[in-house]
Amino acid sequence: MDNSDVSHAGHRERLVDLAINAGLESMNQYQVCELLLTYIFPRGDVNPLAHRLIDTYGTLTNIIDASVEDLSNVKGLNTRSAKKLSLFGELFFAYVTARMTRKTQIENEHDVVDMVEDLLRFRTSENIIMLGFSVANLLCGRKRIVASESDEVNIPIMDLTAFLSSVKPHSFVMAHCHPYGTANPSEADLKAFDMVQKICFDCGVNFAGCYIVGEDGVYAIHKNKFARTYCDVDSLKKAFKV
Repeated sequence: MDNSDVSHAGHRERLVDLAINAGLESMNQYQVCELLLTYIFPRGDVNPLAHRLIDTYGTLTNIIDASVEDLSNVKGLNTRSAKKLSLFGELFFAYVTARMTRKTQIENEHDVVDMVEDLLRFRTSENIIMLGFSVANLLCGRKRIVASESDEVNIPIMDLTAFLSSVKPHSFVMAHCHPYGTANPSEADLKAFDMVQKICFDCGVNFAGCYIVGEDGVYAIHKNKFARTYCDVDSLKKAFKV
């Protein structure tokens, strides 16, 4: 190992110590990105690449949400390393869903809305979430499907029936997101709701709820109203008379 490798190893160790002792919130975006890159590149100086990525995409979130093809065009990344970088989004998703299983019981709709919000609110492409609950309202199954980038959700009938037959939930919840758009349902969303409701009825499963997560809140199709709304910047300005 030459002197440069020793120097970079020492720098990496200091980054890890800073994250552990002071927390990621005390680090700037370049440092956090650099720390992330050390998990992809076992050796070498990744600081210049971290700067290129932040300067190109603005935030760590935008980097992770970028396509593999787009990331591959950044100097210092190839297809393999771009794939690894993009997988961090999936790892974070797996972590969030794993934490959900720690919740012993869903007690009310607020808990369900929290769950679908955590899973879908910041997705940049349309995703569908299927959640199954036991008779004691314990989460017993979940599935995420990346849908098309169109504004209208296409219900994957085969995936839905396979989920219901394999998980055998007492109650079922489905949700999807409208990235960069309102949570208000389209005509296609309403038709899809009717279809899912019929399938659940035929399978003897309680269809407990159907939600859409958008930029303005979480819409409950089964109640024909918003279950949660988000305050936008314009509303804040009006509230505080900015």
